[in-house]
Amino acid sequence: QKLLLLHQSNSCCVLPIKNNTLQKMRTSSHHHDENTNDDDDERIKLVVWDFDMTILRIHSFAKRISALDVPRRDYERDCADANFFRAFLREMKQKSIKVAIASFGKREVIETYLKCLVDGKKGDEDLAEYAFNEKKKSIVTPNDVGGTDGCSMKDKSRMLDALTKRYVLSMNEEDISSAQGEDPVESSSAASSLLGKARKQVVFFDDDEDNVNAAKKLGYAYAVHTPNAFERESWRELYWKIPKLRELFPEVDENLTHSKTR
Repeated sequence: QKLLLLHQSNSCCVLPIKNNTLQKMRTSSHHHDENTNDDDDERIKLVVWDFDMTILRIHSFAKRISALDVPRRDYERDCADANFFRAFLREMKQKSIKVAIASFGKREVIETYLKCLVDGKKGDEDLAEYAFNEKKKSIVTPNDVGGTDGCSMKDKSRMLDALTKRYVLSMNEEDISSAQGEDPVESSSAASSLLGKARKQVVFFDDDEDNVNAAKKLGYAYAVHTPNAFERESWRELYWKIPKLRELFPEVDENLTHSKTR
């Protein structure tokens, strides 16, 4: 077996990795180089949100909301800006950008909220098929990365890397799960080189500045702090404050920020 050096902040550890994993990633990289251009390497392929206080205006875990409670609540109001969120998802669908959730909360509560907000809306059948349709894969919680749902972890690096491997690098689930519960890969290996490039193809929104700063330190250059949650007015402010967002989503301002979504 080969070894991968895992490193984050001031700690590091060594993980075994299957012999064929690096070869598969090298093959994938070679195939990528032959069939795509440099622009594709910089194209955003994944947008990830935190859930409580980002998509929602409330903290569902702190309020002890259960999955059974969600359909009985005014879940549209619980969402920071439900119509804008759905409009943004439609825009991402048109751009063929994957969407996902990385949250310290409980999976079943998140799944139920999303089902009510997206799946349950009449006329949104196409959107429901696209957004979070693979809930077991597109929603990552502590249980998925060696923690316990509802309990905070050091940061969301493991969650983001799991989603990046899945949706940007298209790694298989066996290879993704083999590294869960360990610190993110960061070395001179072929695997970490690919992951480092892939991190630059992810946009991450979170209301917790510590999570955003940790993600940036790891290489998620487009980790964006949303202290006022993800809603139309905060997007308008971010869009004009962060020039890179205008480069990444040139049509979004016209289609979303200037349009009435609420």
